[in-house]
Amino acid sequence: LLLGVGCTSQPASGGASSPEPSTPQTAESSSPSGLAFEPPAPGTYELPPIQAATDGRVVGIDGTRQRLFDHLGDRHVVLSFIYTQCIDPEGCPLARIVFHKLHRALQSDPELTEEARLVTLSFDPERDTPEVLRSYAQAGRKEKAEEDDSWIFLTTASKADLQPILDGYGQYVVPEVDENGEPTGVLSHVLKVYLIDRDLQVRNVYSTSYLHPELVANDLKTLLMEEKALAENEPANEEAAG
Repeated sequence: LLLGVGCTSQPASGGASSPEPSTPQTAESSSPSGLAFEPPAPGTYELPPIQAATDGRVVGIDGTRQRLFDHLGDRHVVLSFIYTQCIDPEGCPLARIVFHKLHRALQSDPELTEEARLVTLSFDPERDTPEVLRSYAQAGRKEKAEEDDSWIFLTTASKADLQPILDGYGQYVVPEVDENGEPTGVLSHVLKVYLIDRDLQVRNVYSTSYLHPELVANDLKTLLMEEKALAENEPANEEAAG
């Protein structure tokens, strides 16, 4: 289930302020994880490929021109699309909260530390400049955001660079207008977060209801277990083929 989100904007004045968002209510707490159900254990289910990931021209928070695929392929990646002016607790701040929890999980779990990465990409290049996004990325973190390879923040140089990426992932963004047809600054969109494997295949798409740190972490571990099983079976397959 994908839920539409019309993210409320902060007034666009003087760059980015990054208030700590309130905790969104995404599920009733009836399990130790805080979910309304007990998440399946890693490796007890499959995650079939959904579609190929899409590359595109992006800009890092240090201002350097890059490709999105520069940050995919060497690790399993959880990719979110956000804009920093959004303050709707069921929108981009939800992704931010979950990513902060996931980031701590990646740092504390030896199984995931070197195998997974978070990528946050803004779909508001006019306001989310590298400087604005760097401030947003640094909020609530001790380490320097630009030096942390486990959580990458990206923007684009223009809407022309952004649009093919959004189209490729099916992440639609509609600027809202007032009764006079003037932009309000609100970017209406459906919150989606993408799990992308090392083969650049999308393996899951999380909506508001299912974007939970434990679920995502279990999916990452499931991909790692799948890789391990394939590697163990490879010698036997080669022997049988020979």
